[in-house]
Amino acid sequence: MKAQKLALLFLAFFLFSCSGDNETNENSTIIKGQITVDPELDDTGDYSGIEIFASIRTSGEQSDTLYYAVTDSTGHFSNKATFPEKDIYPLLISRNNNTFGVINVVLANNDTVNVQGQLPDIEQSIEIDSRENEVLDVFQRVERNFARVAQFINAGAFSSDSVRIEINKWSDIYWDIYEKYPQTFGAKLAGETSVSMLSGFNDSLMIQRSSQLIQDYNDILPSTRSTLLEYYAETEGLDRALTFIENLKSKEIGLEDQMDLEMERIELLYDSSETLQATQVLDQFKETYAEYDAAMEWAEDISYDLEFLAPGYAFPNIGFRLLNGDSLNTRDLLGNPYLLEITRLDNALYQQQFSRTVAIHQIYKNFELEIVTIPLANTAVTVDAFFNERTQLWKVAHPNSFDADQLIERLNLNRIPTRFLVDSDGNIIRRYVGEEYDDIVRGLQQITTQTEEQTDL
Repeated sequence: MKAQKLALLFLAFFLFSCSGDNETNENSTIIKGQITVDPELDDTGDYSGIEIFASIRTSGEQSDTLYYAVTDSTGHFSNKATFPEKDIYPLLISRNNNTFGVINVVLANNDTVNVQGQLPDIEQSIEIDSRENEVLDVFQRVERNFARVAQFINAGAFSSDSVRIEINKWSDIYWDIYEKYPQTFGAKLAGETSVSMLSGFNDSLMIQRSSQLIQDYNDILPSTRSTLLEYYAETEGLDRALTFIENLKSKEIGLEDQMDLEMERIELLYDSSETLQATQVLDQFKETYAEYDAAMEWAEDISYDLEFLAPGYAFPNIGFRLLNGDSLNTRDLLGNPYLLEITRLDNALYQQQFSRTVAIHQIYKNFELEIVTIPLANTAVTVDAFFNERTQLWKVAHPNSFDADQLIERLNLNRIPTRFLVDSDGNIIRRYVGEEYDDIVRGLQQITTQTEEQTDL
C-alpha cells in the first residue's frame, strides 16, 4: 500500500494555494522582462499593452494585487511585486482582454525575476531567470525523473527490497538539493519530499531529516506534518503526537499556522476517540478564532462530527437499494465489519484509489469485511459504464434509491470520496476523507484484532 502512494507523491508539492490572511505585505522583489508577439499573430512590431498581473485572495471575494505591469512598444516591462511570504505565485498574462496563459513563479524577497516569452504560446515559450526559480527548475527535473521510477514501482517491476533501495536513493537525491541550495523555496520542497517519501521505508532517517527541516525553516507543509503525526501516533501514542504539535506551535510562526496546528490537534483527538478533550479544545478554538469565517465553518463541521460521527459512536442507519434489486440497511450489516464509501464513480481520486480498495477487499474478506459503495450524482448508465471496465466485487447502491441531499447532510459530507470504517458492533472506527484513505491500515488492524478475539472466544 505504501508503494501505491508513490505515484502521487512527486506531484504533491505543486498543489499550492497562496494564503492571504496577512494584513501587510512584508516582502518585495522586481519582476521585469520582455514579452513579444509572434509575427503570424501581429506583424506590426508593436508589443505594447500586454498586461502582467498577480493577485492573492484575502477573504471572501476580496483580493489584493501583488503585481501589475504593462509592456511598452518593445515588449519590455518592470515593476515591484509585494507579497506576504516566499512562495509560488501565478502571473496572469493577457492582452486586449484575452488571457494567453498563467505562469507560476517563485517570489522571494529581493530576488529579481526576469521573464522572457512570446504570445500566443506564452506557457511554452516562457523563460524565467532568478536564483529561486533556477532551484525550482532543479527540483522539477528530479520530480520528472522520479515520476518514471514511481510508475515502475507501482507496476510491480521492483521487488520489495529493491523498492526500499530506490526510495532511499531518491530521498538522498532530494536531500542533496536541500543541502546544496539552502534557504530557497525549491530546496524546502525537496527537503519536504525527501522526508515524506521515507515514511514506512526508513523512519529513523525520516525523523532525523524532519528535525533538520523544522530547525531550518520553523515549519513544514501540512502533508509532511500529517505524515509525521501519523508516525508518532502509531509508534509512540497520542501524547507524543500532541507534543509534536506543541513543539511546532512554539516556533515563530504566523497566526494562520497556529490556527492550522490547533485544527490538527482537534482532529487528532477526534480520530483517537478523545471526544471530550477534543470538544474542550474546540470550544477554546471557537473563542480564539471567532473572526475567521473559514475557521468557524470548519469548527461547525467538526462539531457535528464530534456529536454524531466520532469514533466509537454507532453509525447511523441508512437504507438504499442495491444494483441487483435487493434492499439493504446498514443495520443489516451488524455482525460484520464494513467499509461504506460515498463518492462519484467518475471522481478521479476515487478511480485512482479503486485498485487499493480491491486489494483491501481481497485481503480483509477473510476477516468478514463487507464493502458497500454509494454513488452520488451518478446515473445507472454511468454506474454500468464504470463496471464495464472493472469487476464489481462488492455491494453497490443503485444511484436512484436514496435521497442524496439527505445523505450528504446526515453524514456531513464535504468532500468525496468519504469512507466510514465500521466494526462488527456497528460502531465507527474512523472516517476517511479524500487522501486520508492512505491511513486506513491502522483501522483495518483493529478489525483483524476484533475478529481474532471473537474467534478465540
